[in-house]
Amino acid sequence: MAETQSEKTPKAVAKSFMTAGPTLHYSHKNVQWCQFLALVVFVLGCLMWSRIVTGRFWTFDPDAVFSPSQWRLDRLVTTGTSIFEYPWQILVLGLLMGLFGIVPPLVSQLMSFRYSVPFILAVVLAAGLPGLAFFLVISSVATACRPLRFRSRIIAILLCTTPQLLYWGIFGSAKAAGPIEWGFSFTPWICAWLSGMAMAGFVLAIGHFTRYRPGLVWIFSTATLVIAATVFDRHVGFDELDYQLYVAKHNPEQAPAFRDHSLTEALDATITSPQAKTHFAGFFFPTDPIPLRAELKRRIQFELAYDRWPSWFVVPDELRYMEAKERLDAQYDRFIAPHRPSWLPRFIYAEFVKKRSESPRMAIALYYKALLSEYSPDVALLDRREVLRFRNDYPLQRSAGLWHRLYRDFGRSPESIEARWRIARHWAGAGRFEQADALAAEAESMIRERLSRLEQSATDDDTIFKPFKPPSDTVITTSKLDDLRRKCAELRSLIGPQNRTDEPSSQRHLAEFVMLNPCTTEYSWHLNRLLEQMGEMDPLRDNVLLAKARLIEDDQGRAARFEEIHHTHPDADGGAEALYRLGLLRIGLWRESPAEDLQRKARLLAEARKTLDDFVAKYPDNLYVERVKKNLAGLPASEDPGRLP
Repeated sequence: MAETQSEKTPKAVAKSFMTAGPTLHYSHKNVQWCQFLALVVFVLGCLMWSRIVTGRFWTFDPDAVFSPSQWRLDRLVTTGTSIFEYPWQILVLGLLMGLFGIVPPLVSQLMSFRYSVPFILAVVLAAGLPGLAFFLVISSVATACRPLRFRSRIIAILLCTTPQLLYWGIFGSAKAAGPIEWGFSFTPWICAWLSGMAMAGFVLAIGHFTRYRPGLVWIFSTATLVIAATVFDRHVGFDELDYQLYVAKHNPEQAPAFRDHSLTEALDATITSPQAKTHFAGFFFPTDPIPLRAELKRRIQFELAYDRWPSWFVVPDELRYMEAKERLDAQYDRFIAPHRPSWLPRFIYAEFVKKRSESPRMAIALYYKALLSEYSPDVALLDRREVLRFRNDYPLQRSAGLWHRLYRDFGRSPESIEARWRIARHWAGAGRFEQADALAAEAESMIRERLSRLEQSATDDDTIFKPFKPPSDTVITTSKLDDLRRKCAELRSLIGPQNRTDEPSSQRHLAEFVMLNPCTTEYSWHLNRLLEQMGEMDPLRDNVLLAKARLIEDDQGRAARFEEIHHTHPDADGGAEALYRLGLLRIGLWRESPAEDLQRKARLLAEARKTLDDFVAKYPDNLYVERVKKNLAGLPASEDPGRLP
C-alpha cells in the first residue's frame, strides 16, 4: 500500500535559474530568421555609431578594450560633431545609444540570454563601447533570471536596465566642462533611456496582444535606426562630420611645428656628434668652432630652401616640420578627396565625391591646404638669430592652383578673400597691374561687407542655452580680415600708377619687386640689382630703398635710414611708410628700454609720439593712418613715462 502511494506522488522538478522567453515557443526557423534580421540591423547601428564618432566604420582595437578613455563617453559630446554645436546630435546619439542599451536585454527577456550574446559582442567589436557591453551583460543576465521574471514585463525591463543608467551616469558626463555644459552633457543619455524605454514599451505592448511573435525587435530597431540616420543626414551630415574630424581641428596656423624654434641646441649637438665630425672631416669643413658654425648654417639654409634638412644635421623631433606638413596635408585630403573603400560601388562613391565637392566646408579645407603649402622657413633669419621661423605671407607658385580653385568654385566664401589677394600678387608679378588692382579692390569690398555683417550679428547670450553655439561658417576671423585689408591696401598702393610709368623697364621692375621673397638669402642681392638697373628718378626707387632699410639689424642704423628715406622722398608712398616704420621702431625702443632709466624712456616716448603725430598731420589719407591713431591712443601720457600701454 505504501509503495502504491509512493508511485502516485509526483516528483518535484528543480526549476532552472535562467529561463526561456515566450518567443521561443514559435517555429525555430522563424525565430532564427528574425533574430538574424535584428542582429543585422543592430550591427548597422553599431557601424553608424562608429562612423559618426570616429569617422570610420570599424575601429576595433583589442588593446583599448580596458582603456579608461574607451569607457568614457564625454569625448562623444564635446569633440567632433559636438552637441553644443550640433544640438540635433543629442537625438542621434540618444537614439543609437538607446538601441544599444535596450535590444540585448529585450532579446534576453523574450528569448534567452544566449540570444543576446551576439548583440553584446557587436557593441564591443563594431561600436567600440566595451564599457557599455560590460553593463549589458549584467542587464541581460538579470533579465533572463527567474527571480526577475515579473508578470509585468515592462517593469522587469525597467529594473534590469539600471546597469545602463549607472554606466551613463558614471561615464557620460563632460568632466572638464563648466557646470552648465556638465549638465547638458547628460542629455544624449537621458534621450537614450527615454528612447530605449519607448521602444521596449511598444515591443512589449504589441507583443502582449500578438503572443510575442518574433519580428517585433527587428522592426522597431529598424525604425529607430532609420530615424537616427535621417536626423543625422538632414541636420548634421557626413560633410560636417568629416570637416570636424579632419579639417576644423587642424589649423596649420596653430600647429606647434610651425612656431618659432631655436636651432642653437641642435647646432651644438651636431657639432659635437661623432658621426657629424666624421662627415665634416671627409668634406673639408672648417675645424674652428666659429667658422664651422657659420658654414653649417649656410648649408642648412641651402637645404631648407628645398624643404629638407642636411643628412648630417641632428634633427630633434620639434624641428621635423616636413612630417607635420605631410600629416596635416593627409588630413585635408581625407576631406577633399576621400578614399573609396573596396566594398563601396563606384557610382555611389562618384555621387558622394560630387556632393562633397559642393560642400561649403570645402572652401575651408582648400584654404587650409593652400595655406599649409605656403609655409616655408625664413632662411634669411636663420643665419642672424639661429631661429627657425616659418612664414606663409608670400604666395608661392606651388600653391597657385589651390588658390585658383578656391576662388573659382567658392568665390563668395570669406576664404576666397585670401585667394584674391594672393592671386592679385601673382598677377602683379606677371605685369597685369590693372587686373590685380581690380581683384584686390574686390577683396577690399568683400572685407567691408563681411565686417559690417559681423558687427550686426554680434550679440551676447546670457541664457542657460549659452553653451549652444552653431559652428562658424568660416575660419576668417575679424583680425584676419583686418590683416587682409591691410595687405590688399599695401598691394594696391604698391602697384598704383605712382610707382610705375609706361616704360616697359619700369613695369618690369615693379613686377619683379612685387614677387621678391624676403625669406630667401638672395633677397638683398635682388634689391641691389634692382637699384642698379633703375635710375634716380624711377618712381619705385623709394620702395626698394625702404625694403633694403628694413633689413638693417641695428635699431639705430635702421631708424637713421628710415628718417633719411622720409626726408629724401617725402611725397612718395615709400617716404610716408618710412615715417610710419620709424614711429613703430621708436615705440619698440621705448618699450624695451629699462624701466629705471626714466629720462631715456621719456625721451623715446616723446620721439615716438612726435613721429606718429607728424605722420597723421602729413598723410591724413594714408593707408596706415588708422593704425597710427590706434598706436597713439595706446601710448601713455608723457608725464608718466614708465607706464606701459
